[in-house]
Amino acid sequence: MISIHTLYKERAAIAALLQLNEQYWAHLPAKGEEDFKQPEKLFEHCDLVNEYFEKLCDVHGLEPVIDRLILNLTINSFKKESKINDWIKQLFVNTIAFHDFGKVNEDFQASRMRNLIFKPNPQSPFTPAHGHSWLGAYIYVGYFLTRIEQDKELDESELQYLTVLIWQFSYAIIKHHSPFLDEVKADVHKADFGRFYAQVQYYLQLYKFSFEQSLSAFVFDDFESFWTEFERRSGSSFALFALLKLNFSLLTASDYLATHEYMSGDVTHDLGVLNDRNRIETIIQNLRQFEHNKDTFEQLKSGYVFQEKALQEKSKANLNKLRREMAIELLQTIRKFSDKRLYFIEAPTGGGKTNLSMIALTELLDKNPELRKVFYVFPFTTLITQTYKAVQATLQLTNLELVELHSKAGFQSKSEAKKEDDVYGRDKKDYIDNLFALYPITLLSHVRFFDILKTNSKEANYLLHRLANSVVIIDEIQSYNPKIWDKMLYFISQYAETFNIRFILMSATLPKLDKLDLKLRPLPVFQELLPNARKYLQNPNFAERVRFNFELYDRQLNDKDENDWSELAKTVIDKSKQFAEQNTLHGSVHTIIEFIYKKSASTFKQVIGDSDCLFDEIFVLSGTILEFRRRQIINQLKNPAYRRKNILLITTQVVEAGVDIDMDLGFKNISLLDSDEQLAGRVNRNASKGLCEVYLFRLDDSRILYGSDYRYKVIQEGKISKETAQEILSEKRFDKLYQEVFSKIDGFNKGAYADNFSGEILDHLNRLNFTQIDRNFRLIDQQNESVFVPIDIPAWVESSEESKSEAMFSEDDLAFLIHFGAYRVGDEFINGESVWKCYERFIWQDIANRKVGKGFDLNDRINFKTLQSILGKFTFSLMTHSNTIDKMKSFCLNADTTYGYWYLSHHDKVYKTDTGLMEDAFDDSANSFL
Repeated sequence: MISIHTLYKERAAIAALLQLNEQYWAHLPAKGEEDFKQPEKLFEHCDLVNEYFEKLCDVHGLEPVIDRLILNLTINSFKKESKINDWIKQLFVNTIAFHDFGKVNEDFQASRMRNLIFKPNPQSPFTPAHGHSWLGAYIYVGYFLTRIEQDKELDESELQYLTVLIWQFSYAIIKHHSPFLDEVKADVHKADFGRFYAQVQYYLQLYKFSFEQSLSAFVFDDFESFWTEFERRSGSSFALFALLKLNFSLLTASDYLATHEYMSGDVTHDLGVLNDRNRIETIIQNLRQFEHNKDTFEQLKSGYVFQEKALQEKSKANLNKLRREMAIELLQTIRKFSDKRLYFIEAPTGGGKTNLSMIALTELLDKNPELRKVFYVFPFTTLITQTYKAVQATLQLTNLELVELHSKAGFQSKSEAKKEDDVYGRDKKDYIDNLFALYPITLLSHVRFFDILKTNSKEANYLLHRLANSVVIIDEIQSYNPKIWDKMLYFISQYAETFNIRFILMSATLPKLDKLDLKLRPLPVFQELLPNARKYLQNPNFAERVRFNFELYDRQLNDKDENDWSELAKTVIDKSKQFAEQNTLHGSVHTIIEFIYKKSASTFKQVIGDSDCLFDEIFVLSGTILEFRRRQIINQLKNPAYRRKNILLITTQVVEAGVDIDMDLGFKNISLLDSDEQLAGRVNRNASKGLCEVYLFRLDDSRILYGSDYRYKVIQEGKISKETAQEILSEKRFDKLYQEVFSKIDGFNKGAYADNFSGEILDHLNRLNFTQIDRNFRLIDQQNESVFVPIDIPAWVESSEESKSEAMFSEDDLAFLIHFGAYRVGDEFINGESVWKCYERFIWQDIANRKVGKGFDLNDRINFKTLQSILGKFTFSLMTHSNTIDKMKSFCLNADTTYGYWYLSHHDKVYKTDTGLMEDAFDDSANSFL
């Protein structure tokens, strides 16, 4: 197939095609720079965009990806000797070249560019009059319809096929300034190129090529029949979907980077890839020399003999030996199968999955030199932050190589030395680095990652081209709703093959997703990196590290019965006292009790607080606890100084999100079996204590949270009995649960339903309906509201290490707050009211800027992103349609979220730092005046 470099040299350069090209402008200098900076000419911008496109393709190794997608599209429809693949590649490359050809519109030049050579056209055929995207698409369509019609080697079927592809590729030009992609056919048909032939003929004549009206009529009058024949002949629907998405990603990214270069003067050289082989070798060696890994690799070299049968006695030493054996088995497996693209790590809770994943990714980097990026994907921001620290320390990465991207993360800077003219000590290029994730190793949320694969959003799609030739590690996959597992499997397997992505999925409970039957050919198959995972899962050091106790299981507690609450509190106290008395090492107990709902956690806190309680400290950790308090609690639980205290942690399911704590006893309101196992993972993490138990009890029904979850349904339908549940949890036989769940998913997908996998995904892929694909593959259905609590937050909190403190705000955050008068150097606290006033000022300024038509401002974007990270420290979330939201309104500054947050102005009445939101206080008569 013809190369991108050849096509780049042969592309339809606007300077050669456009007559009087010096007259046309593409961008104006920023306000205040007009006196020393000239407008950017249209041909200059187009050339720069093309240069970035070629650079992105080269740096990310995209040529084989593009070729593979084109071949998958045509392989079953045309002969090998057909020129059609070369034509498709030419169409792909030239959407970038043609994207701004429509800026020859005189209304655009006169009104947007203030170019005095041109005057507005009252009879403009465009809506809005200054529009250029639609015109650019028409010029692209006209140019290439003429070109393919002149190619006498193409037969009629090939001409018709390419005609439809020309329309489809023009869609990227039509939409390159739109925030979302929609349905290709509907939008292209709406454009109705044929009808406006006469009206745009003037603009076509500005270019040195012609497009005959007879060809226009022939092509556009047969739009429907051409499109129908195309769909009949076309190959993989995914190939075309991904080809158009990749094309849109490259066009918009190249356009953005080129525009940024003109506006800021900054050339984007570093595109965030591991392209230095020496550096990659250093990172690999850092992993191999890090702490216990050094012994692992030495043992592997000397021909290690597995000793799992001799490691049955529970001890911390044996637990570490088992972790080493898992690492060795993983190394042996991945070196044997380093050419695979789909991997699965099933490892017990506490087995060191993070370290195993780093071993796997460094081996893949070692054996596959084309792999240049790594993405870690997590369902919870706490896991992102934890893993960030572990990956940075183990691989010894710099600020240039590692970034965490999520809503609560601020801007990370690659700059070591700060320039005096930077905004708050930050280089403006940091905005581009974070927007495009220009870091070789990126840690991000699962929502953001899967958005890249399936989104119709332009901004999220910027990153699609970066996924090619990468390693993607997705952890805690059991936390996703089973309703989307089929969609996950489909997109993961398709992108793995076409984009050369190595996916590593990890879970302590969920079996391989390839057991789902999606009727895909070839079948996606995951290579298990621990083929003998069962022996680790059932080893006493993991399986008996915690014993599940079912003595409370059969009785249904009543949340309205005070006796039931008292009895539960008494049981927790008695069992905890018993453990403390038997704990010869510390003579204390750390107990955790988890409820499904925050209200139950609050009630239990009140009940047990009124009891004759043995606990020195009672902590509450729920979704309404602010970040600084959460960090204080976790640090105290990990601090050796607190080990001799009796501590009770009352929590909701937020603690299951990979929170790194080590408790002695657990009590849990049953929900999902995976969830029960996750809570057990917070107990006796290092198998260093005697018998530690998790007591399962029944209080709240988890239907509201999990009613649509197949795991909940198979238990409610009686397919998982109490005895089977005991076996699953005690012997780690989660396959018995998931064979029922997989069967339910497969059965649903075989049915003739509009909302099964075929109806929700494949049908819309065939129709190139980007909106519906995005809508039908949502990781999170529920909508949340953000609540801002204007309290004072400490700038530093006590660390998990004695006599040390941990910063709650970054240096950039503090510099920002100082600049805007919301903090003074030396203050111990950040005042929430001051932060909110700062936020209001930005909102008011933004409204004012919009009224006067002020366009994009890089400083404003940087400020908002910085402020978003700061606001996150004062914020918690509630489900949009919860009763709590309605009751809370009278305690807020506004009865709506005008500024994007509920401002809890009367927080002193309904909120406590230590316990979070107090729902009972909403109905207190003392607060009725509010």
